[in-house]
Amino acid sequence: MNAGDAPKNGRPGQGLESLDDADVADLWVMDPDTGNYELRSPGRGAVPAQQSDDPHAGLFRADAPREGTTRAGQGGRAAARRTTTASRSEAAVTERPDTDEDERSSRPGRRAAAKPKSKAKKRIKWTAIGLAATLVVLAGSAYGYYLYLNSRIKKTQRSANDEVPQSAADSEGRTPMNILLIGSDSRIGAGNEGYGDAGHAGLADTTILMHLSADRTNATLVSIPRDTMVMRPKCTVKGKTAPASTSPFPFNETLGDQYGGAPCTVATVEKMLGVQVDHYLMIDFKGVKEMTDAVGGVPINLCEPINDPVRPNQGGGTDLFLKAGEQRLQGENALKFLRARHAFGDGSDLARIEAQKSFLMALAREVKNNAKWSNPQALFDLAQAATGNLQVDDGLDTIKKLVDLGNEIKKVPEKRMAFTTLPNEAYPPNPDQRVQQRQPDAAKLWQAIKTDAPITKGDGADAAPPAEAPASAPATPQAPTVDPATMKVTVRNTTKYTKGKAVADQLSAGGYKATSESGNSGRTLDNSVVRFPKGKVDAAKQLAAAVGLSDTALEESTTGSTSFEVVIGSDFPGLTDTAPATGKPGKSTGPATTATTAPPSAPSASDLKLNTADNTSCISTGHGKK
Repeated sequence: MNAGDAPKNGRPGQGLESLDDADVADLWVMDPDTGNYELRSPGRGAVPAQQSDDPHAGLFRADAPREGTTRAGQGGRAAARRTTTASRSEAAVTERPDTDEDERSSRPGRRAAAKPKSKAKKRIKWTAIGLAATLVVLAGSAYGYYLYLNSRIKKTQRSANDEVPQSAADSEGRTPMNILLIGSDSRIGAGNEGYGDAGHAGLADTTILMHLSADRTNATLVSIPRDTMVMRPKCTVKGKTAPASTSPFPFNETLGDQYGGAPCTVATVEKMLGVQVDHYLMIDFKGVKEMTDAVGGVPINLCEPINDPVRPNQGGGTDLFLKAGEQRLQGENALKFLRARHAFGDGSDLARIEAQKSFLMALAREVKNNAKWSNPQALFDLAQAATGNLQVDDGLDTIKKLVDLGNEIKKVPEKRMAFTTLPNEAYPPNPDQRVQQRQPDAAKLWQAIKTDAPITKGDGADAAPPAEAPASAPATPQAPTVDPATMKVTVRNTTKYTKGKAVADQLSAGGYKATSESGNSGRTLDNSVVRFPKGKVDAAKQLAAAVGLSDTALEESTTGSTSFEVVIGSDFPGLTDTAPATGKPGKSTGPATTATTAPPSAPSASDLKLNTADNTSCISTGHGKK
């Protein structure tokens, strides 16, 4: 029987299971009729690969075309090889295929065959090689995917104004963290269209400052109404500078591209807070939809049904219809819930904020407690959605940094994660559409955050340690480097308190040429300002320290004036003190306010409309049952 006539499965009755006992090198044999090497099962009559003259036997299929070689060329060479290998091949096929190695090695004159290698060792070897190769491929793929995710993150500089000091560390060296969450209402880009105002570049429609305490035992989240009138600081982004606003400015417009986008919104909040915002994250309509899809929806409980039809002639309306009771919101419905105004209360942004806080509290519980985060697919979906839809500052430019931030937030117990709204009241020049910070409550809240004072009450082992009492007197600053007699200062008071003359008198006692404007301007500013001539920043810092203000109050004049101006706002230290401060700040360099004045306490929970993430009560629309 010729080699080509051998049974396809080797021995009669023997199938592919015979491969278990075969050495891989023995499976490649040459067909004497074609000169080609083929993979055959053991026992098939053919020339073993080891007996071939081809050095590649047992490694590659000989009939596979090599680069630059035709089939015809291969056939010619094969025919030439038939003559030289025929006798050897015929001798090989006459040997009994079922003769075992022990019998052949015992024949007279035949040299004993080498002991075959352990089959188990061979299998372990090939398994190890395969596993190692797989791990290399997976590791490379994982790292490549990590780089891909990082490349999807959009990032900018942190703030448009880097002159704000960082938060102070506590006694153990731990520092608080402030993160600004911005929801843009941009209609540009896939997934953002179809909501009216086509081509709208986007404003800060929803903004929340999240403060994490230094010990991570509590957090305060402050919603800043989009229509709040604020003083926008100078904003410098990518070498372009927008001057500070000279009159109150709508907060949501700080996100405008003409002012530098998100970094200018960050700088505005830093001016209100008095310390740095460490990070920001911004998301648009498309991002809300994809992120809520990725987390599997946010569970909410409605006290009443929601009916918010589109109002073509009245403006607004999201076409959102939800039944009362428990349900999960994701995708388009989640976005509609966050955007709906007419569905809640009086249809204002302030009423909508209350619903947004409830949604965020539910999201916080979902992220902290949902077991699906151990599911790789869930994490994959979330990573895809997050990196494709978030804009962040340079300090959060990788997946690892985002995950680290998430882990810091998750340390805070739900009952110590407080949601509130910046205290506000109607803005007199435009009471129907704008609001302003309500003082002194707003200043008290900012001060509580700035000094890392919790606004929630703990209990038992979960209670946060009491905030450290401020020192009885601040450290003595350095002596002035600018002669106060060379500085002409005007003190202007914008508050209802009679503070202007007292501050001017104190500066005069310190050697400054200070005068005060009588009365106030009729419009109270939230933030005090030290306005200075161009190039006089060092003198301005000295003046700010003299009146007890930080460098966040500094503002360069745009009028070309050569004099300095101290503008007293609602956050001025010791504003309500009746007795004038003592001392001569120009000579002793002590602050203008009394050193023992304690920082204001945080507003009460009722004043803040305080709510915490552990509150699972139903969300009221303010419209009663329908």
